[in-house]
Amino acid sequence: MLDILKKPLSRIAFAITGISLLACTMGNGIAKAEGPTFQDVASQVFGQAVGPDNDGTLYVFGLTAKYTQPKYVDGRGPYKSFLKFLPSIRWYDPEHYWTPGSQNEGVFKNEECVLCHTVQTPTIVKDWKKSAHGNLEIRRGLGVKGKDGKPVEGTVGCDVCHGNDHQKLFMPTYKNCGECHPKETAEHRSGGLGSHTHAFTVNVLEFSWHVGKPAEEVAGCAECHAIAENRCDGCHTRHVFSPAEARKPTACRFCHMGIDHDEWAMYNTSIHGCLYEAESATMDWSKPSKKGNYRVPACAYCHMQDGNHNPQQFGTIYSDMGMFQVDRGAPKHKAKRDAWIKKCQDCHSPRFAADKLAEMDAGVNLSFTKWREAAAVIVGCFLDGVVDPMPEGSPPDWYGHYTFSLLPGGDPRFYATSNLERLGLEMICYLTGNVYKAYAHMSMYNQTYGNGSAFEQDRKLIEIKTEAAKLRRFAAIEKKIGLEHKSEAFWQHGEYLDLLPGWIRKPGDVDVEWFKRTDIPHRANADAGVEVHHH
Repeated sequence: MLDILKKPLSRIAFAITGISLLACTMGNGIAKAEGPTFQDVASQVFGQAVGPDNDGTLYVFGLTAKYTQPKYVDGRGPYKSFLKFLPSIRWYDPEHYWTPGSQNEGVFKNEECVLCHTVQTPTIVKDWKKSAHGNLEIRRGLGVKGKDGKPVEGTVGCDVCHGNDHQKLFMPTYKNCGECHPKETAEHRSGGLGSHTHAFTVNVLEFSWHVGKPAEEVAGCAECHAIAENRCDGCHTRHVFSPAEARKPTACRFCHMGIDHDEWAMYNTSIHGCLYEAESATMDWSKPSKKGNYRVPACAYCHMQDGNHNPQQFGTIYSDMGMFQVDRGAPKHKAKRDAWIKKCQDCHSPRFAADKLAEMDAGVNLSFTKWREAAAVIVGCFLDGVVDPMPEGSPPDWYGHYTFSLLPGGDPRFYATSNLERLGLEMICYLTGNVYKAYAHMSMYNQTYGNGSAFEQDRKLIEIKTEAAKLRRFAAIEKKIGLEHKSEAFWQHGEYLDLLPGWIRKPGDVDVEWFKRTDIPHRANADAGVEVHHH
């Protein structure tokens, strides 16, 4: 039994409360504290020694542990000077990070690979034998032909995708797949900003929510986006690589879900999603996603029409996950609108399709009135200096700026910032964006009541105004009594906050040549002509 259980509660409460009086900042040397650290005080209270968090000790509430950074690999892209990844990135961006790690030596034939891996990794071998790569009957049935135009008789063995020298094995990327699937690869690589084509190179290497946080915290972001851009087995998983699997909406669910882009919930709660659950067991998923083959449209039916591997070609107008406003029914977008109506005519009348799409336009435009109302309240509080903390009282954002997060040159963030700014970001990203996704998928419940709905926006707007009203009341009281308020130090420094790259980034840390590349459509960023500065 730990000593903590024997101490009087009054003593524990007094000790923990007293910690707030100490300068207990931990971290990377940004603002080294004098005197005892939080862990030192907690050690006295709980009777447990301070130690590193990676030594296997069971720390009571984690209060006496010291953070130990994991092993990182250097990032790449414009912020490679301070961007880091966990070593697991090698599986998701193998072209840049993969290194052979086999303990075996030798050059092997495919049948030898199969024989050994039947014991070592039997599921992989079984999957391969069921695939069009490993099953000759399937290959002949598909009419697969080689570069010479003649039917292919051999299998696609392990060596084709991984090499045959065990000391030089490689993990395949879309480039390897493109050797046999040039059409699909060309389509996959033809998207613009917001597409699978640049999901990692732009939306991770240049994107604030990834660059601005420690690598272990956002590893899932990097991996999901890297699969979409760098590999082909995100939709039809290895080693079966089944087209039928990729035609089901569950193939898209892996990435297209969650509070910030909840396409799966919107589809799943629509009439299409409900019919999918009812009909999926009897649907023949081996058929191409073409008109007349399916009673119920899944994601690929609408967004990868006729098997085209560039879903963006069949989207609407890219609007940064719905955070930017655009009326998709405006005359300038008539060609896109007409194409969608034509697709909907596989099952619906053109008037029904036009009415539902116009309903989407109206719902999206109305949703932005709420956001602008909220933004006016938030920015007004900033201009009046009542936000707590003001930007200079928070850690610098990853640009190295002390700029209000909703203004140009600032980094919109839901961490290391004021509660008012956090609420605002959640409203525009989580709610306003998903209002569009709900309407676009005819998820009637979510349009109004549910996840990312109009009524959720109402609640967030009230929360923002409530927070703003409190801040203004506090400011009025402070002015009346002559109190000059200063943000608490804990807003700017702490064991976690001092790990953020805004503290690390220095002038000249940006690879400006990266933004001169013409092969990628760069995100709008605050690095164009803006220098880094700190307190």
